[in-house]
Amino acid sequence: MNTSHEISVLKDAIKEFGTVSADGNYNISYGLLFEKTANTLEALNGTLRAAKRQKKVAFEAELLMMPRDKDVPVTLFED
Repeated sequence: MNTSHEISVLKDAIKEFGTVSADGNYNISYGLLFEKTANTLEALNGTLRAAKRQKKVAFEAELLMMPRDKDVPVTLFED
């Protein structure tokens, strides 16, 4: 797995399908992100965790699961 490529795909998806908040960050619900990346990211949770460790995204839970966490917001911090 090429982590930098996967994170790039993740960031692009958040920008394309998310919304911009007042502070300029992009936000998307985990459920929508899961739905929109089902065919492009095989390991969405692994990619999210790697991006979180690099402080590129933020979300409340340690591990997001569908359908339980479908409404949890995922925030992108950098362009």
